[in-house]
Amino acid sequence: MRYFLILGLVLFLAAGCSFGPKEVVLDSFEGVISAETVDYGSSEDSLVTVGADKSLKACGEQSLKVLYDLKPSGYMWIARGYGLDVVGAALWEVVPQDVKWRSYKSISVSMYGNNSGAVVAFDIKDKGGEIFRFLLEDDFSGWKEIICPFEQFFVRADWQPETAERNQVIDFPVMSFQFEPRLPGIGTYYFDCVKLVKTKK
Repeated sequence: MRYFLILGLVLFLAAGCSFGPKEVVLDSFEGVISAETVDYGSSEDSLVTVGADKSLKACGEQSLKVLYDLKPSGYMWIARGYGLDVVGAALWEVVPQDVKWRSYKSISVSMYGNNSGAVVAFDIKDKGGEIFRFLLEDDFSGWKEIICPFEQFFVRADWQPETAERNQVIDFPVMSFQFEPRLPGIGTYYFDCVKLVKTKK
């Protein structure tokens, strides 16, 4: 009897460990924020710059500050992760291959909203190079954790890398993420605490 109790306890603990922690922080934007650690840019008619802000933060010591001037015909991106043109942007707190991705239902990001009614595209790129998109709505003020279920990401239709597999399925591990303000104008956004969570709400 004692043997079965011990065996049951061992199996329970092993199962619990296999599921991993409730959340995994991918990136809290610590350290130097510059053109060497963030892959960012814009079309010629628009402008985007990045920096660190220690006064407005959701976790850690600082947040990612994005200042932008987006023209109606323009575009921009702000990316972190692996396999990007800026090699130094591979500064996640965990290596993608070390994460048990299928144990998590969503990826979340903390955004400091301006209640502007604008939309920020939040893209993730999978191991096959295909890009999937989730829309962050700026309909609040201050910090908010926005949970983005993987099942609600959709294939980015306007552009994909030429080498992307394009099978319309998120193939884990996710290798990078990026933000893209979509409403033309001048503004500032703050992002922090990109992490994996097990909930969908």
